[in-house]
Amino acid sequence: MGAFVLETLTLGMYGEPRHTLREYVQNAFDSIRSAQRLKRLTGRGEVTIRLAADKISIRDNGLGVSAAQAYRTLTSVGASKKDRQRDAGFRGIGRLAGMAYCDTLTFETSFPDETVVTTVSFDCTKLLKAMDPDSGGDMELSRLLGSAITFAQVETATPEEHYFEVRMEGLAHAPDNLKNGSSVIEYLSETVPVPYDPSWPRAAQIEQSYRSFFGAPMETIDVTVVEGAIETLVFKPYGERYDHANGETELDSVEFEQDTDGRYWGWIGRTKDAVTISDWKTRAPRMRVRNIQVDGTQLFEQLFSEVNPSYGRLAAYYVGEIHIAPDHVVPNARRDGFEETENWLAIRKDLIEGLCANLASQAYEASRDKQKEITKVIKQVDELKKAGGKLTQNPKASYEAVVDLLTKARRLRRNASSALKVANAVDSTVAAGKELGPTSNVAVLQEAAKDVEAIESQARMLIGRFMDDDEKITALRSRIRNELMEEVLAIVSAHVDPPTYQAIRKNLLALT
Repeated sequence: MGAFVLETLTLGMYGEPRHTLREYVQNAFDSIRSAQRLKRLTGRGEVTIRLAADKISIRDNGLGVSAAQAYRTLTSVGASKKDRQRDAGFRGIGRLAGMAYCDTLTFETSFPDETVVTTVSFDCTKLLKAMDPDSGGDMELSRLLGSAITFAQVETATPEEHYFEVRMEGLAHAPDNLKNGSSVIEYLSETVPVPYDPSWPRAAQIEQSYRSFFGAPMETIDVTVVEGAIETLVFKPYGERYDHANGETELDSVEFEQDTDGRYWGWIGRTKDAVTISDWKTRAPRMRVRNIQVDGTQLFEQLFSEVNPSYGRLAAYYVGEIHIAPDHVVPNARRDGFEETENWLAIRKDLIEGLCANLASQAYEASRDKQKEITKVIKQVDELKKAGGKLTQNPKASYEAVVDLLTKARRLRRNASSALKVANAVDSTVAAGKELGPTSNVAVLQEAAKDVEAIESQARMLIGRFMDDDEKITALRSRIRNELMEEVLAIVSAHVDPPTYQAIRKNLLALT
């Protein structure tokens, strides 16, 4: 096999650079679980990711690899001793995921009861050059790997030590999102098996429901990102507040979904305002196996689209997770979906016909109700516009009718402002990233707001007809005074006792 095979198994496998970190954390997770099964680790599994200008390291306190097995294990490509039913990763290709972004990729490890530290390094510059299309990829793969690998073992560990560390050095070709702390933390919080933030009040309820269904606690590890002097412990991104196009909305409820055949369990969060959540870390439910995310929003968007082709956008009305039992599905090599097994196709069908059909229907109804609110305001503006036009052309228009027009216009302006916020949310859902035309809800309401301003200007102009009429002016002043009096007394009533309120009311009336 030539060098281009290695390109397919590494560079061609991970389109998003940060998937590299997910692969290394996934391997660390498996190693930690092995150490816990063998009673070599009784505390929390820990992974520390250190970011520097020209170096990234990922170190865990898992079992590590024994000195006798280290070279063969770490230099084998597409071979692994892992068990698909037990481990998160099992194909043996993820360890070279970082090759595209560094000059040297190094693995260092020690094993319980051994004093040997093993180091295996890959010359990624040489490997990438051999995979360059212009070089022809004519070197045989095993010979290429043999020329690019260095191996060393030294007696520097203590028998109690066990760890595995990945070092990516020489990051001239690494993109910023792989080296930036906030970007890395954001990505890891979404994808790797970290716990919920303990300050989130719903976390305990979700964890208890998971334990009741699967018969064991949700598996998590502690992942810490270190950048300079700043250390950040990573948690899942869920909380009580979520961003949308016009601000924030609060989580209203969490509902649990359970498969009667024991294949999957999950939670779905609904917000108080039925809006499209704009935060890409949380929008739309996610699928997880062994508490590691499979794909992002696309899986559930596809399932919603199976209910109705236009419903894919409605998945973003919700947050949540569906955890699938690992013995029922096989994540594909890119971890952006599942192998098309009979089990997965059956689960997929159940999720579409049960969960997604119900959620999509409810989101659609909520969206339609908002559309009705917007339509109502637009209709009211049109009616007021016609009334204003008639008054303008009527020389016998009464003073009361003009003042009534002005009052309605002011009230409608407030309603239009509220409707505009709703319209932004509706349009952002409908658009799904596309540019909206002049007939969008926002565009129509903005035009309606201009109409209301024009109506108010008309009403003020018409009032000018009556300015020389002392009787009309007196009536206007009296009306305004009474309206102000009612508003003041309503505010006072909420803050004082009845006798005080009556005394204030009496004095105010006396002033008028």
